[in-house]
Amino acid sequence: MKRITLGAACKLITFKPYTEELIASVKAFNTRLDAGSAPPEFRFPECHIPESLPKVDGRRLFEEYFLLLEDGAVRGGYRLKHQDFSFHGEVRSIALFHWQISEGLVDRKYAWVFLHMLNSALKAQPLLYGLAMGPQIQRALTSLGWSMGTVAFHFKVNSPDRFLRQIRAMRKTPAQRLLMDIAARTGTGGLLLRILQSARAKRGESEERTEVVQGFSGWADDLWHKCEGQYAMIAVRDSETLNILYPGTSKRFVRCKITRGGAVLGWAVLLDTPMHDNKYFGNLRVGSIVDCLALPENADAVVRAATRVLEERGVDLIVSNQSHSSWSAAFRSAGFLAGPSNFLFATSKELSKPLHPFQIKMAQAHLTRGDGDGPIHL
Repeated sequence: MKRITLGAACKLITFKPYTEELIASVKAFNTRLDAGSAPPEFRFPECHIPESLPKVDGRRLFEEYFLLLEDGAVRGGYRLKHQDFSFHGEVRSIALFHWQISEGLVDRKYAWVFLHMLNSALKAQPLLYGLAMGPQIQRALTSLGWSMGTVAFHFKVNSPDRFLRQIRAMRKTPAQRLLMDIAARTGTGGLLLRILQSARAKRGESEERTEVVQGFSGWADDLWHKCEGQYAMIAVRDSETLNILYPGTSKRFVRCKITRGGAVLGWAVLLDTPMHDNKYFGNLRVGSIVDCLALPENADAVVRAATRVLEERGVDLIVSNQSHSSWSAAFRSAGFLAGPSNFLFATSKELSKPLHPFQIKMAQAHLTRGDGDGPIHL
């Protein structure tokens, strides 16, 4: 709790964990965001208990909500996702600073709210990171000395005509739409895509066996213990954690166990999503390799197997974000192309220390769309 002077006024600023008695204040906050025409995705939850990762006794993977109040009125809120990560085998609890929503979105006099929320989060957990931040947050974090890099985006087109007619990111202007329609109608776009993808793909017989499983058990724990020391940074991916993130009760996830000669090589978690008027993908059926794990030398086999599952399901497009150089190489070998990525990874000064030098260590870290907010928008 502290007082700050804003112009001629002295305001009482407090930070509080989000509790049931503050729900009405959060609803009033969201109402002001509505009135100011903030984008609809920028609203704070109107339930104080996190839906997917509530705090449970004994569980080290959980989420907390915090609110900034000015003279009792909510002016901003943020989430902290607490999770164990391994740094070359040394496990430490760190936190994702995300879903930072400020009244500064609609009223510039509250532009100060974001930095106050960030300072509050750093006091609670100095080992902070961010993923997929917007441009304004990126600039703020960079100015504060955070380290930052891009998690690579890989894609493979299985239905070229549908891709060319539906991919919104490449159809923003009338000229782009005309060019893409011509490329689809004449077949030149599909031919070019096939040439580019086949030129990258390595050929050879696959000996992997893929089994779709309902959950993760001891075999996943054995794999985790083999892998945890092989990455500069990786979220703990034991069976308990995986069954929380990708529960067997969810029909959304396709969980694949990949073996060769009876030995477990790795696993992958996939999505198969028919999009409807999506701002990026239009009406494409999008397959996503959301998360995966193997020893770096077995990444090729896991990517091949996961890609084959999605191709057999009939998706139009397969996408994935990967930070580790071996996994990016595996996607290239499977015929994937590189696309522009807005999936940025940022670390606080304290978290940057075990990742020094940052750009080298980031290429040895294993970050996927399973990290951060998880596979939202997919």
